[in-house]
Amino acid sequence: MVFPLINLLPITKLIAWIAGLYAGIVVLISLLVGASGLASFETALKGVAILNLVLLGIAIGGWRAVWQWIPKLNDWVFPDLNGKWTVDIYWNWGNKSGEKIATAFIKQSLLKLSIELSSDESESETLMVTPHKDAQSSRPGLYYIYRNVSTAGAVKKQDPHIGAAILKVSQESNDVLRGNYFTDRSTNGHYTMRRTAEI
Repeated sequence: MVFPLINLLPITKLIAWIAGLYAGIVVLISLLVGASGLASFETALKGVAILNLVLLGIAIGGWRAVWQWIPKLNDWVFPDLNGKWTVDIYWNWGNKSGEKIATAFIKQSLLKLSIELSSDESESETLMVTPHKDAQSSRPGLYYIYRNVSTAGAVKKQDPHIGAAILKVSQESNDVLRGNYFTDRSTNGHYTMRRTAEI
């Protein structure tokens, strides 16, 4: 699944900036080595190959190093949510309600995002996660759709169900997510997720 974090970046400006930077570097290298004609074209091809490798490295995993080097990117673009999270699930089902503790692992890159959530009774698999920023406040959040199935050792096995949640990053910390959820079996409630470790 393609993770649209890349869509949150001002991609046309980013491409224009990289192209301009690259053109400047090629001209500078050509001037420094006194290259012209075919030698200048060869220098340009080598530069393209190096630039592509750098961009591929950033897309695969180097983006986290860039985010750590420039922490304001967590505010300007989107926060790095990778990690292990403790989840408090407050649920309502008919006239019953309760609380369940679960664990989630969020795995994020520029191209993918997944949330693996499990409790002592069930596991959820990600069907879709889409990052977004509030149009007015720019507060980051996630639209999360999942499929939940009972685990083999569950005391009360239940039919698989589909659920959806809208999670928002806390205004105080990128280590807290909160939001409401609902499912196709007429249950609803809310999550509070707290990051306990980075991965």
